[in-house]
Amino acid sequence: MTGTMVLGGLLAAQAAAQAQEQSSVQVYGLLSAGIGYTSDEGGHALTHAISGSNQNPRIGFRGQEDLGDGLKALFVLENGFNVMTGTSAQSGRLFGRQSYVGLSSVDKGTLTLGRQYEAVKDYLGPVVIASNGVHIGDNDNGYNNLRVQNAIKYVSPTIRNLSFTGLYGYSENAENSSQNRAYSVGTGYKVDDFSWALAYTKFDYPNNPAAPDGALGNDYASPLLIFNKSALKGAAGVRSQAIAGTGGFYNVGRTKFGLLYTNVRYHYLDQSSLTLQNVDLNMNHKLTEALNLGASYFFTTGKYDVINKSPKWHQVNFQADYFLSKRTDVAVTWSYQKAAGDATFARVFGFGASQGKTQSVLIVGMRHYF
Repeated sequence: MTGTMVLGGLLAAQAAAQAQEQSSVQVYGLLSAGIGYTSDEGGHALTHAISGSNQNPRIGFRGQEDLGDGLKALFVLENGFNVMTGTSAQSGRLFGRQSYVGLSSVDKGTLTLGRQYEAVKDYLGPVVIASNGVHIGDNDNGYNNLRVQNAIKYVSPTIRNLSFTGLYGYSENAENSSQNRAYSVGTGYKVDDFSWALAYTKFDYPNNPAAPDGALGNDYASPLLIFNKSALKGAAGVRSQAIAGTGGFYNVGRTKFGLLYTNVRYHYLDQSSLTLQNVDLNMNHKLTEALNLGASYFFTTGKYDVINKSPKWHQVNFQADYFLSKRTDVAVTWSYQKAAGDATFARVFGFGASQGKTQSVLIVGMRHYF
């Protein structure tokens, strides 16, 4: 073997090693399942096998490539699925949770394209997750049942403890770009033990047949989203949904306190409208290194403009979460919801409506990260 061949082989090996160092792909995910008991679901007590008892299951692929000068190419592909049946979630999509590609700069921020989270989920969703419950019908998308397709999204770098984001989801309707589009903005501030955020998201004509490939797909038709139809006879769909909110956390020693307010305005295709306001107070305390205790209270008040009704709901949630290891935990969660005002039923998220005005749910579940 000549010296030239040896040198060429060394250079090729070095280049391959550098390429491997500059790019990476990570496989990640979680499994979560359990048993749930409801006191009143259509007039009967029921027991369910539950996928996602602690957190919705997923498997994902995350990668990046260093392009030099602080610039990186990145991607995320994330699939949601049902542990109990093995079927895909998010209406059967292969990568229904997230699928996007983009560029990230240390000092200029991140720009991505694909199916992504909007600002309410990014900035206010963590407060809802900390509550160990979901506002009725997930009306403010705090639990992230809605993702935006055909979206371009910008996330700023953190500057003096402040960050912001903006997203636009394209309609794909050549004649009317307002059909099934979405736009969203948010900003957050974090310093030491205090964090606070504001966010606004608007969906125009979501899941509209005139723009079937637009920003909001058939996720919007989910029966879990109980306000996606008018309360009037004929049950018309949504013309627009606007979500505005503010909230954050404050840490005191081993205890984290959360507060959230959201205002949600539905305009329906029959010209009726509904306004919902949610207040969320929660507390999580790290009793030991392995045991976390959580408690929260929700209040939702609504107002229909045409039928002159004002439904209200109260809900409390309690959870004990014990970590068997860094990657495996078991949790017991109890939720109780009471309908008030003109509300005729209670419905803890993920379960059927009660026949009476109260419903309690007890869930025992396990989660494993990988």
